[in-house]
Amino acid sequence: MDIRQGTAADAEAIAALHTRSWRTAYAGIIPDDYLNGSLADEQAALWRHRLTGGDPGHLLIADNGDGMAGFAYLTPKGDRILLDNLHVDPGLKRSGVGGVLLRHALDRAGTQELYLEVLKRNTTAIAFYERHGGTKAREFVERFPEGFEVDVLEYYWSGIRSDTVPRRSSHAS
Repeated sequence: MDIRQGTAADAEAIAALHTRSWRTAYAGIIPDDYLNGSLADEQAALWRHRLTGGDPGHLLIADNGDGMAGFAYLTPKGDRILLDNLHVDPGLKRSGVGGVLLRHALDRAGTQELYLEVLKRNTTAIAFYERHGGTKAREFVERFPEGFEVDVLEYYWSGIRSDTVPRRSSHAS
C-alpha cells in the first residue's frame, strides 16, 4: 500500500469517501436526515476549501493499488496536531489500512502530541484507537449547526513513535 500526499485533484474522491464513511459509521448516531441530506454537499465544499489552500492541514491518502482505500487529515493546533479525519473505505474496514494511516500520522506529528475527537457511540473506532495506544483525555458535547448534539471523546498519543504502536495485520480498522 502506498501513502501519498493529497492534492486539490483529490477533493472530489475524498469528499465521496468521507460521506460514505460517515453514512456507514454514524448511522443511528447522527440523524439520518442529515447523513442523507446536506452531508455530501458539505463534504465537497469542505474538501475543495481545504485542498485549494484554505487550510494549513496535511492530507495523507492510502492507495492500495485499486484506488483510494482511506485517508487521514492532520491540522496543526498550537503545540498539538489534530488528526481531524481518519477514514477507511467501508468495504476495507479491518484490512490494516487504518493502522497504516495512523502510524503515518504519528510519524508526521513527530514529537508533538497527536489527538483526535471521536463520537462516543462510535465504539468500533474507539476500540481501534485504544488498540493502537490512544489514551482517552476528555469528554464533551458537540453541537452541530443543524440542531443536534453528539457526545464526543478526545484521544491522544503523546510523543509516540509509530514503531511503538501495536500492529494488527488483519484486524486494524
